[in-house]
Amino acid sequence: MAVSHPTTLANSESIVRLYTDSIRSMYTMTSGEIRSKKGKLVPKILDAIVRQAWHEIGALDRLEIRRQRVEVPINAYYVRTLTPESTKTHVKENIAGYIYRVELDRAVLIDERLVLGIECKSYTENAMLKRVLKDFELTLQRHPEMLFCVFQLENALGGDYGEPCKMDYLGSESTHTLLSHSPVCLEIITLLNGNRTTQREIHRPAHFKALPLENVEACVKKFQRLLSPFV
Repeated sequence: MAVSHPTTLANSESIVRLYTDSIRSMYTMTSGEIRSKKGKLVPKILDAIVRQAWHEIGALDRLEIRRQRVEVPINAYYVRTLTPESTKTHVKENIAGYIYRVELDRAVLIDERLVLGIECKSYTENAMLKRVLKDFELTLQRHPEMLFCVFQLENALGGDYGEPCKMDYLGSESTHTLLSHSPVCLEIITLLNGNRTTQREIHRPAHFKALPLENVEACVKKFQRLLSPFV
């Protein structure tokens, strides 16, 4: 798994430039190229923000940010209840192969301890959030003290998640309802103002959405709040 090792520490201004230059470079790209570029941009911004957040409260040599694979074994109770008997026997005899692999976009490690799992999204709809919550729930079984976060460019969850400078969201009815059925305590952090609309894609010149400096600084503070217990 590739580890994030930036050679220099980004500041809020350089994060704004990274976002602005990347989005403007998409103006002449194809749809597939845009998806790929956005898919790489969000983790890159996330890495810079997390490093900046931790730099202000802890020592950078204690921090590691990387993609993380979590292997989840088959549930033993499920195996005991399998029918027919031949299926149960087959599973038991090959139990080592019954693994589900969760791929976290980013994991934050402090002193080599996994403390925070992060899903990076250009935007998140509640249908996507259901899948994310399940992956986080499975990860929580293996690492019960981990915290979890969705980091998104734009909001598609409803509610006030599109107001990045708020330190605490009221949220939306549908998102809260999903969260109420999950053991995961989830932080949702949005970078850009407003809500995503398919008719106003931010990679189109007419609909470019600027990234205010104060939004980056608010995101830094939110990650500091998440990571402060590990200082």
